[in-house]
Amino acid sequence: MKMVTPDEEYDHYVKDPRTPCKFGISCYQKNAAHKEKYKHPPKKRPAEEAASEVENKKAKNESENGSSHSPPAPIAESEEPTATTSSTVYPKEFIKEKFLVEMPDDFYMLWEYCQTLNKANPSKAFSEIGLELVGPYDVLSQKLLNINKPTDDYLIHWRYYHDPPEFQTVLKGNDSTEYHIGYFRDDPNDLPVFLAANHAKKDGVLTCVGGNIFAAVWHMMEAFKKICDPFKKLSVTNLQGKIKKQAENLKLSLDLKPSHVKERNTKIVSSTFNSIGLVVPYNRKTQVGYRHLCVGAAELRKLLDRVGKASPQQKEKVMSELQPVLTATSIATDECDFGTGIELGWNILAHGVDSLNSTIARFLATNYELIGRDAFAVIIRAHMKNRKRGVDLSIC
Repeated sequence: MKMVTPDEEYDHYVKDPRTPCKFGISCYQKNAAHKEKYKHPPKKRPAEEAASEVENKKAKNESENGSSHSPPAPIAESEEPTATTSSTVYPKEFIKEKFLVEMPDDFYMLWEYCQTLNKANPSKAFSEIGLELVGPYDVLSQKLLNINKPTDDYLIHWRYYHDPPEFQTVLKGNDSTEYHIGYFRDDPNDLPVFLAANHAKKDGVLTCVGGNIFAAVWHMMEAFKKICDPFKKLSVTNLQGKIKKQAENLKLSLDLKPSHVKERNTKIVSSTFNSIGLVVPYNRKTQVGYRHLCVGAAELRKLLDRVGKASPQQKEKVMSELQPVLTATSIATDECDFGTGIELGWNILAHGVDSLNSTIARFLATNYELIGRDAFAVIIRAHMKNRKRGVDLSIC
């Protein structure tokens, strides 16, 4: 059999008339329909082409960041890299590959600012108020390099018990309440809309804390001043002033709910147990894309409470009471009202019933894929396979 050279394989890819997969060589899709619809570049690239692509990516990175702030510096790996095949890691690309989402400019701006506050350990720059930079920030601090973990592990790195796939933790706070802050986005292909906070020990409620991470930290400081002692309050107020000045220099709003957050509120099709509200593709004229659950919120909570408290002997009977809701939601999916399945999955996730993890994964993953939010489907499957309570959530 004739061996196909990398040049010949790549030439075949270029001539393939199908649409290129937007994730390219880093595509995480495994279903046959996706692979049939989109073309994917070969793993081995012609040397000249590969070198050119690296240069193009570097140029694009510099162009995207412009003069607003310097691009994240490449991170040199050790002599035996295991987390990536390259000898140099570009943070933005590494984060997108491992976490399946892209982080906004203010994410990197805060890291640069934290380096001025604590050069030795930027992740601890806000330790005075009990905050630590985690999640994708562990790429910038080099904690996640050379650890040779499977993709699913990155997807659950600092993912708390109630966190939906739309939420990406970047700051951890008080471990006693499992307080944490993360970026929230409605679509994995879009940048985040706002940052939200949650006390996972208490419930699955998410609270908007700002349209960018500087606003989130500033409002956290405002709340902290109300409970700390007078001596610490003075130093926190001083740090809060510095944060405000830096945000002004970067032209970032410190509003709790800026205009783009209010605009999102107009697109919400239903309230949810996590209090964020559901935004999904919905045609208001044809009313296709979403229908209300067949039971109200209060009744669903009662049903889930019974499932959670049921003994092994009662389990079958209690699940039979919930079954009509699951069946009606499946019918909604069959009839293209995909938002209904996402609402049910979200509500069970926020409620916290341990025994329904597979149900959460099934409803959310199926409907995410049907509306083109495939990365969220990958994330929820990984989370439900290894869902943890508590704060032992780092893979480092």
